[in-house]
Amino acid sequence: MSYGYPNPDPGSYGYGIPGHPNQYGGYGPPPPPPSNGAAIGALVANIILTITCCGLFAIPGIVTAAIAMGRYQTDPVSARKLTTASWIIFGVAIVLGILLVIVYVFFLASFSEGGGSDWVDNGGQRI
Repeated sequence: MSYGYPNPDPGSYGYGIPGHPNQYGGYGPPPPPPSNGAAIGALVANIILTITCCGLFAIPGIVTAAIAMGRYQTDPVSARKLTTASWIIFGVAIVLGILLVIVYVFFLASFSEGGGSDWVDNGGQRI
């Protein structure tokens, strides 16, 4: 005759009621670490924009993306906001670059042949 509890089910590992399967679920796998892919994309996009055409307009985007990459492990909420700001700066820099090209083309068209050269004074005579 044995005293105490009966032998538990080998699948229960001593948790819960003996002879019954584990009643509580495990914690599951840990959540994945936050990804800084959007910050890397914003950094690369702003660098390319700086190199190609609108250098001064995209520099704040490079700075905010770089700061966001540094903050992803310690403060993901702030890093997400900085990444969003970097993408917004990228969009604004593209719009400003397009406007700059339009103004430049308009400026060149207004001073091309026949456009503004007849107002040049050559010794009191119009050319």
